[in-house]
Amino acid sequence: MRWKAFGIVLAAALAVPFAALADNNNPPPSTITGGGNPAGTPSTTTPRSRARANVEAFAGAVTTASSSSITVDVLWSKRGSTGGSVTVAIDSGTKIVYGKGQSSIDPGDLVGVVATGTDASPLTARRVRVGCNCHIAAGTLDAISTSELRVEVARTGPFDKVLKGNEVTFQIGGAQLPSLSVGDRVAIRFSADGFFKDPSFNWQDATFTVEKLRVARDKGQTAANP
Repeated sequence: MRWKAFGIVLAAALAVPFAALADNNNPPPSTITGGGNPAGTPSTTTPRSRARANVEAFAGAVTTASSSSITVDVLWSKRGSTGGSVTVAIDSGTKIVYGKGQSSIDPGDLVGVVATGTDASPLTARRVRVGCNCHIAAGTLDAISTSELRVEVARTGPFDKVLKGNEVTFQIGGAQLPSLSVGDRVAIRFSADGFFKDPSFNWQDATFTVEKLRVARDKGQTAANP
């Protein structure tokens, strides 16, 4: 199912070897004898410094995408130095790995990116792992209003386990929902505004938005406000 697609985004992205991407060895200075120096006194010329390549690894949600670049709202970065909205170029050397059910990079997709650049040049993606911003939770509907619903979560996807056993509020947003009643057992595919694998992620402060909801068992009880 599509909501399992992002499970290996970060692991795959960070597995790329970086050793060959940055060359920190400068050539030795050249030695010249004679010329304008006293006889036998060597003179040296300082080699032109090379721009050092920086390697950045981060994950986030795509906000814009084209054939030549993507802009990512960064939710997590390996060094903690990459944040906010970041645009990376895509060229013929970029390896793009699509998760299950994915065949393009679209706004809203979650991506894991390994990119290189220098202080004088923008970042260029070397590897992009693409998955949908999809999570899954199932449980009993405790309350519902016109804008949100609350579920006692009994089951989750493999990367959302922190929600299991908790009452979780989901924003309805623009989702088309079936007729619902308190006590219904529901399965929800939802998006999150944070990255579950980020050590600083707190699910109680996050916003979860319903993408699709299915009623597994209809209790037919009267709805109540959260």
